[in-house]
Amino acid sequence: MATTSPMASRLKSSFTLSLTRKLVVPKGISVAPFIFSPGKTRTPCFTVKAVQSDKPTFQVIQPINGDPFIGSLETPITSSPLIAWYLSNLPAYRTAVNPLLRGIEVGLAHGFLLVGPFVKAGPLRNTAVAGQAGSLAAAGLVIILSIYLTMYGVASFNEGEPSTAPSLTLTGRKKEPDQLQTAVRMG
Repeated sequence: MATTSPMASRLKSSFTLSLTRKLVVPKGISVAPFIFSPGKTRTPCFTVKAVQSDKPTFQVIQPINGDPFIGSLETPITSSPLIAWYLSNLPAYRTAVNPLLRGIEVGLAHGFLLVGPFVKAGPLRNTAVAGQAGSLAAAGLVIILSIYLTMYGVASFNEGEPSTAPSLTLTGRKKEPDQLQTAVRMG
């Protein structure tokens, strides 16, 4: 005959006592008490009430001058000195850097990410020359992308001249530009 340990019987008795007592309900939630009765089955009914907190809550990120319509990307994380130093040393945000040198630096940094897939997943991955083939394939991709992106960057678009195409709405009515959002030359 197996006997239960005193600890197990104490846990069992405390468990059954906790079922017969009222449940502790957090502030702000009204609940009919659960009473354990084996003969009756009852569906619980929860009612949630909004209660004002005892202590005031503070927003960590506040709009500039209290105006939420002024955009700002400054948060407690991005305004910390360590993150500000890191972001100011990225090529995109470094001042007095030629755009060509900035592009070369970004390209070299991301070029390392291209070599790995060509080495590990390329057609020569199981050969002795996998590293050289992957490096050449990544260099070829960078050269091709550089040529096409240079051609795109050299292309000029006539931004200053007005479009000759009529500006119409879906119903065919001529659309007038909004004077508040249109730049007007003075002079």
